[in-house]
This record gives sequence, C-alpha cells and structure tokens, in this order.
Amino acid sequence: MGHLAGWAFIACAGFITFDVVARRFFDFSSQSTTEITGYALAFGISWGLAHTLTARAHVRIDVVLNHLPASIRHPMHVLSLASLAVFMAFIAWGAYGLVDESLLFGATDISLLRTPLWIPQGLWALGIAVFLLLILVMLVENFLLLAAGRGAEIESQLHARSYQDEVAEALEAVGAQPPIEAR
Repeated sequence: MGHLAGWAFIACAGFITFDVVARRFFDFSSQSTTEITGYALAFGISWGLAHTLTARAHVRIDVVLNHLPASIRHPMHVLSLASLAVFMAFIAWGAYGLVDESLLFGATDISLLRTPLWIPQGLWALGIAVFLLLILVMLVENFLLLAAGRGAEIESQLHARSYQDEVAEALEAVGAQPPIEAR
C-alpha cells in the first residue's frame, strides 16, 4: 500500500503538470484535476501510514524519552503505541461513519465527474483501517515482548530512527557505502 501511495503522488504530479501545460499552450483543461488529485492525495496519505509506522518514520518528539532508563523507556514505547491505537480507533470509526453515510444518501461530488463519494472515502477509510490493524498487531507483539523482558526488540521496532539510521538509508539509496566508522 505504501508503494501504491507513492505512485499515486507521482501520478498526481504528472496529472497536474499535464493540465498546467495543456492550459498554457493548448487552451485545454481536464477540469477535473483538483478533484482527482485531491482524492489521490487523501487515499495516498492514509495508505502510506502503515508503511511509515513499520519504517519508524512517523514524527516523534521524544526529547525526554531518550534520557530515561530502559526500564521506563520500553513501557513508554508501548504506551505511545497504545495511545496511537486509541486515537486511530476514533478516526477509523469516523471514517466508517462517513462512508456509510455517503452510501446511504448516494452522495456524489458536485463536480463535472459526479464521483460517488463512497469510492474515494472508501479508499481513504481502507488505509485508516489497515493502519489501525497494524497498530493493534504491533501493540500485542510489543506488549508480549515487554512481558518477556525483551526490551531491545521493542526499541528496535518503536524507537525513533537515529541520524545514523537515516544516513545509512540515504547512502543505501544511492548505492554508496557508509563510512568505516559507521559500519
């Protein structure tokens, strides 16, 4: 889903570019650019959430957490995941309600395409639901790791990435080797 989300963003950029060039040089417009790219951005964001969590790339402010001893830090990681689960459960409930209401009333967009709203809303809600499911699976797994005293594994799954992790990923992306001291 994360890769599809990325391709959706690239398609949005291509579609917007095409529309701008076509309007400027050929006096032609699709007249649906805003609608289609808005839908793609919405479902792309929700579809990328789960991948971002597994890549430990969500923004976290853990200034205090980094200075705590491991015996406190590991349960705090699990608590933060549990808090995220509660928050996303509310979002998923609202997403389900939105799609259900659109289906009930046969709601369509007020644009040229008259898109049935349950389609883009359903794609968005699917991404939210998958994200929530992943959070719940990770929560159970990390709670069991916490109970078993395997905090290092919790740390490897839930702690924010270090700058060394970021550098290694960037170097790997361009096919370069990390400096000797980083290996």
